[in-house]
Amino acid sequence: MNDKYKLKDWQELPIGGVVPEGGNSADYETGTWRTNRPIWYEENCIQCLTCWVFCPEGAILLKDGTKPNGQPRKEIKEINLFHCKGCGLCAKECPVNIKGNKIAIELVKEEI
Repeated sequence: MNDKYKLKDWQELPIGGVVPEGGNSADYETGTWRTNRPIWYEENCIQCLTCWVFCPEGAILLKDGTKPNGQPRKEIKEINLFHCKGCGLCAKECPVNIKGNKIAIELVKEEI
């Protein structure tokens, strides 16, 4: 075999692909390239947080709220469009949308 293409032993290989610490899109504005964006209709939302569970980017922000009986709970505050990629999972999984009587999250074309 040609010396130029001699296979190296694993100990001779350079260190590469090291990820010193994990990260996520919360550190960056990643929503600027989306083609669709969600619109959240608070008045139709039942606050089940299914959209929050399914959002892969953590773009659905929560706030402290209260149930009708006075017990504390988490509620949707807003959808952070700086991180939303427009995948549509929130609208697809929303039980209000699935039942079809109202729409709580709608996916629309992003306008430039």
